Amino acid sequence: MTMKKILITAVVCLATITVTAQEESESAINTSTTFEQCKSFVKTPPLREMMEYLEPVDDYALSLEAAAKPINPMRHADLSEVSTVMEPDGALQDFHGTNTEGGFRVAQNFDGQYGAFPPDPSGAVGPDYYVQAVNSTYRIWTKDADPETPPYSLNTLWDRAGSGDPIVMYDRFAERWFISQFYGSPGGAETGLLIAVSETSDPLGAYYAYEYDYTLFPDYPKFSVWSSAYFMSANSASADCSAFEREKMLVGDPTAGVIKMSFPPVYQLFNSIAPAYAEGPEEPDMDEPCYFFAVQDNGYPGVATDHILVLKAEIDWDSPGSSSVTEHQEINTGSFNANLSGGWTENITQKDTDQRLDGIPGIFMYRAQYRRFDGYNTLVLCHNVSVGTYRVGQRWYELRDNDDGNWAIHQQGTYSPDVNASRWLGNLSMDAQGNIAMAYCYTGSEDYPGIRYTGRFWDDPLNEMTVPELIAVEGEGAQTSAGRFGDYSQMSMDPTDDMTFWFTGEYLGVGGSRKTRIFSFSSWHISGTDENYKAVPIFNAYQPNANELKLTWKDLAQEAITVNVVDISGRHLLQTPLNSGSTEQIIQIPGAASGIFIVTLVGETTNLSQKIYIGK
Repeated sequence: MTMKKILITAVVCLATITVTAQEESESAINTSTTFEQCKSFVKTPPLREMMEYLEPVDDYALSLEAAAKPINPMRHADLSEVSTVMEPDGALQDFHGTNTEGGFRVAQNFDGQYGAFPPDPSGAVGPDYYVQAVNSTYRIWTKDADPETPPYSLNTLWDRAGSGDPIVMYDRFAERWFISQFYGSPGGAETGLLIAVSETSDPLGAYYAYEYDYTLFPDYPKFSVWSSAYFMSANSASADCSAFEREKMLVGDPTAGVIKMSFPPVYQLFNSIAPAYAEGPEEPDMDEPCYFFAVQDNGYPGVATDHILVLKAEIDWDSPGSSSVTEHQEINTGSFNANLSGGWTENITQKDTDQRLDGIPGIFMYRAQYRRFDGYNTLVLCHNVSVGTYRVGQRWYELRDNDDGNWAIHQQGTYSPDVNASRWLGNLSMDAQGNIAMAYCYTGSEDYPGIRYTGRFWDDPLNEMTVPELIAVEGEGAQTSAGRFGDYSQMSMDPTDDMTFWFTGEYLGVGGSRKTRIFSFSSWHISGTDENYKAVPIFNAYQPNANELKLTWKDLAQEAITVNVVDISGRHLLQTPLNSGSTEQIIQIPGAASGIFIVTLVGETTNLSQKIYIGK
């Protein structure tokens, strides 16, 4: 059965308004800004129903294809313009961590999908499920690693074929799933983006599926969750910064639009500048700008010092013409070398072959995690740097601001604790206590490409990854056909405890076969001693089924607590006592309720709230 025969709703959206962003500061430039409604919209049937007739994909056979994803010829800048002079790394950690008082406790560790060449895995965890997407399939597991679906083509979610580079996000603030891919190819007649947002927190339910067209191919897209929009950057010569109308997409509004902007002229090896991705129990304010972060090496033309360039996107949905993305600040860093030996794709030595692998230089890896704490905000991110001939390490940062948008480096380091291995394609996240975990691909002259990870605790000495390096999965073979390896990995936090890290990345199996891995590990029990444990109240509310609201919590005060649910105008929906002897509770939702609501837990010393989106 074709997708056209099973769609519940189909609406075509074609309105386009062209406006000019006004200069808002000396660092801003006038740039063309457009607001465009979606090109088309459909609402799918629940995936559970579609599974009765969807055909699974043999993703192992898919992995044998020569190149399933279109490769953008403008993917890189001109390397001849970049200085090859190397300087000592100013934040090098050339030793392994020694904190042996505790260790990460692994919960799950299993193979994901194979994917095409390259697989580019992306994945996220929700209250009950883990969803992974690769080029070009997706699959759903329970958090106990039981598969709920076989691999399905990503194209089952839209009424047109896509081309890959999928991104999966779990929007914790709305309790919704977000899955995307691009379509078309560089220079093609039709190019654009496909975005699907789940109707409820159930990834096996229905999706609101949107299509947005772009004049230039939106290569290497980087999405993020933010209050005012779903933000995206792309490796494109124009419209490389976009804001999608999140509030409308969450409720299935077929008029949901996108504001397209262009970054100021910044020298980048890739234009996919990393957007801040909000995570944790507290979301950014609706009028808070979304920040983007760019690697700036002093070997780049016109760049005097190694630094992080921070850009600021400010969105006004009532007046799209006043939206803009501007340069915000420069943050000087310890010296680093973003230009890797070996050109674009021959940077990293692997075992038993002269074929080297692509190190992906000069860009912050996906994701740049943003988290709010009392009185300050944090941003953790990493990029690949040269630590020797054909050897790459992970430069990582924790930035902080005092809730005022003025960012500074709190700590930084280049993790490369030995001289015969590379660590690249990493990602890191911070949990609710301030502990940090970082996972990455690992290979060298004595090791095939596998996945390893490390981390640090909130009270450890700054600028160090203190946890001894751990192995998620060993590589079993070398890639001998080409240098291109992959562009993505992804780490996300479990929303039910805010303390469990979930990571997906690529490794190589026997004979160099492409494989992906999914694993999770936690750190709440290893903050040093019991006296150092920081109990952080966790409260989550989401809609697992059409007529149900599920509450989960941890470390609440032992007192009588009342649950209140009101809509955004203050109209009361329901009130009920919290089950004090449990950590979760199901509440029945009145059948007519839909839209945006506020759930609060109120007691003598407890006052927690969360905004939720209830679908019909």
